[in-house]
Amino acid sequence: MGIERLEYDKDETSEQEVFAHFVEVIVSLHVPGSFTYRVPSQLVEEIKIGQQVLVQFGRRKVYAAVVCAKHHKAPETHTAKYILEILQPEPIVTHLQLKLWDWISKYYMCYHGDVMNAALPGGFRLSSETMITRFEALPTLELNTREHLLLSTFDTRSQLSMDDISEMLGSNSAAYNTVNQLIAKKAIALHEVVKEKVNPRYETYIMLNPFYEEEKEMSQLFNGLEKRAKAQTAIMMRFVELSKYGTSSPIPVLRKELLELSGASSTSLKALIDKEILYEIKEEIGRIKDKTISAKGPLELNQEQFQALEEIKKGMETKGKALLHGVTSSGKTEVYIELIKEYLSRGEQVLYLVPEIALTTQLIQRLQAHFGEKVAVYHSHYSQAERLEIWQNLLNPGIHDHRIIVGARSAIFLPFKNLGLVIVDEEHDSSFKQYDPAPRYQARDVSFVLANHHDAHVLLGSATPSVESIHMCNGDKMKLVHMKKRYGGIMMPEVLVADISRERRRRTMTSHFTSLLMEHVNSALNDGKQVILFQNRRGYNPLWQCEQCGWNPGCKRCDVSMTYHKAAHLLKCHYCGSSTEPPIHCPSCGSKELKMLGFGTEKIEDELSNILPQAKVQRMDMDTTRGKNSHAKILLDFEQRNIDVLIGTQMVTKGLDFANVAVVGILNADLLINRSDFRAFERAYQLMTQVAGRAGRDSAGQRGKVIIQTVQPEHWVVRNVVDHSYDRLIDQELLERKNFKYPPFVRMINILVSHKKQELVEHGAHELARKLKVFLGERLLGPQFPYISRIKDRYRMEMMIKIEREASITKAKQQIQTTIDRFLSEKEFKSIRVTVDVDPQ
Repeated sequence: MGIERLEYDKDETSEQEVFAHFVEVIVSLHVPGSFTYRVPSQLVEEIKIGQQVLVQFGRRKVYAAVVCAKHHKAPETHTAKYILEILQPEPIVTHLQLKLWDWISKYYMCYHGDVMNAALPGGFRLSSETMITRFEALPTLELNTREHLLLSTFDTRSQLSMDDISEMLGSNSAAYNTVNQLIAKKAIALHEVVKEKVNPRYETYIMLNPFYEEEKEMSQLFNGLEKRAKAQTAIMMRFVELSKYGTSSPIPVLRKELLELSGASSTSLKALIDKEILYEIKEEIGRIKDKTISAKGPLELNQEQFQALEEIKKGMETKGKALLHGVTSSGKTEVYIELIKEYLSRGEQVLYLVPEIALTTQLIQRLQAHFGEKVAVYHSHYSQAERLEIWQNLLNPGIHDHRIIVGARSAIFLPFKNLGLVIVDEEHDSSFKQYDPAPRYQARDVSFVLANHHDAHVLLGSATPSVESIHMCNGDKMKLVHMKKRYGGIMMPEVLVADISRERRRRTMTSHFTSLLMEHVNSALNDGKQVILFQNRRGYNPLWQCEQCGWNPGCKRCDVSMTYHKAAHLLKCHYCGSSTEPPIHCPSCGSKELKMLGFGTEKIEDELSNILPQAKVQRMDMDTTRGKNSHAKILLDFEQRNIDVLIGTQMVTKGLDFANVAVVGILNADLLINRSDFRAFERAYQLMTQVAGRAGRDSAGQRGKVIIQTVQPEHWVVRNVVDHSYDRLIDQELLERKNFKYPPFVRMINILVSHKKQELVEHGAHELARKLKVFLGERLLGPQFPYISRIKDRYRMEMMIKIEREASITKAKQQIQTTIDRFLSEKEFKSIRVTVDVDPQ
């Protein structure tokens, strides 16, 4: 329902300004800074930092804002507006959260409103909905059919929303056109009503009239019912059983459960309520379903795990943070669990960050087996209401005392009260970086700041740590702990290389599969084992091409080729989401000779199902895991061996633990190695090593096999994967990055200039670069068009800034931001969009 605005006395004299109370608020808009509002005298005693308040922003817009400061200083340039309403009686954001928001805003060069949007669950972000009302006295107007229909509706309704009008007139365009026409004719007015996005959920319970609590009265009741109404008698008998009637602590009975177990109709229940024998109550319920799971006893750590645990503890005491470098299947999770127990015993909270939602399914099962209901999950596949409830439970622990939060990067924004430990699992993963929209933060890096604010500790973990994290350890800023052996004496998988070029020459390929790969896949399936195939490209075909003229279908809004998706029979752009039907003939030369080039996960699934008709093949990528529980369902089917071959993108490369996987195939290693990015070799090694680690995790089974398909079998990255030589790769990467001035030896900031007009982008980018080079000099590279020069109808040019570690990054950012602000204030460039990405990944 709409929130009514309170009216306040606003006749204070100028002398009273000295004693007036003001607050700074953050509004969830892409605008700089906070905004000053005056606190009405009636709310002075109630206003608190961290509260959510309702403010008018602009002429008619109304927004929910968060109070970030209180003071007595009136703004000098304008008269402060009054706060309209306090939406929450208690703060929804803690002072430590506001401190983190401020740090993120400054470090990542974004606005506080951007951070607020990223931080708060949707249920706290109230939407401003336009409402339409009709003027009472209308002149004589010439109206068309739609205008007349709309105005006549106000005879029975005082106001309408735009959604109401769209439904009535049949389309959004008709609604907006009609409204605009009536506004022009001065027949209607617009208003803003703030609506809450999440409504509470309620359950209906049945209670007994206290008159019948005496056994004598209840006995007479049953005697009367048995003669007249068998269904009502059945309800009462079941109610007595479920409500624990006659005990010292009777309980309400859930209405739907009472009807289901009694077998009676709601009409019979209503009759008992009408007779005032029973009555209904509604109780607000939580959306987080409890799972009663008994906790397991102590884990049996092996000697290497125990030694690693002790080293981590020492590192926490001396440095406050540690990096656990453990090979795949070395038992890092068991070490995490033992460490978590220590922090819980001290009454502290633990944040467990994972890069992919897919990782949470197995992980939650393992954590809940040890910690029961203390575990909660927080990520984007949960509904707004579920995320809101976790937030509120952390603010005000009650029935749900969540001590362990497992989540993706957004979980760093939760309102922890007593955070003791942050675990960042698979810390190398690029999914911890937020790309669009702002704030473009790196959750792993922010976790250090979060922990510092709470006097907490940080543990990073990975089988393939990032170059940056290893560099921190080399600089004695973080404790490095190794686990070099797989748990239970399991051997590291044997990595074999299949030369695609040679097999093509010999014509031994089966579709996109080498004979070496198919030999091991067939052998594994014959032995009752499972297979994982990795291809880091979804869709069916990434490219269609005319054999006569070379034409290929490109996106009309982006400078990229469209990918064919067979299930939908559509060409789709993976950048803007647009789609179109595949062409029958070439629009350039008219030829019907169109061929498909390349392959994605959908094509692999299709072709492998034909090659291995007896095998059960399943795909796991963004297209098959859009639903809330879709990850869990696929992984459960794989765990229960309802799937023989699992094909996937990066989702299958990390954290999954299935003992029956004997063979892993990497279908196109060249796609990973040949990227134009200074992190390409590091990422290629990490992805191949991580997916290889899914093979051979059964201590009773044979050694796992990994087959890498490539046209570059002697590439040094491939050889390092074969030899499991992480140290050699890191040494080479650190040497090259130092020589060519790349992170972690310098700090990087990318600036992207975009506009719908290419000429303006080029002119603006070069002008901004000229201004920046005044103080940056050779530290600025570019501008230049990136590999994809147009996305969503916006042309793009980018420039890169490298700032040496010895220089003041804070001062540099201030100068950069000031220059950008001045640039955008120029009339010629006001329509240009400038995006800043600090520490790009």
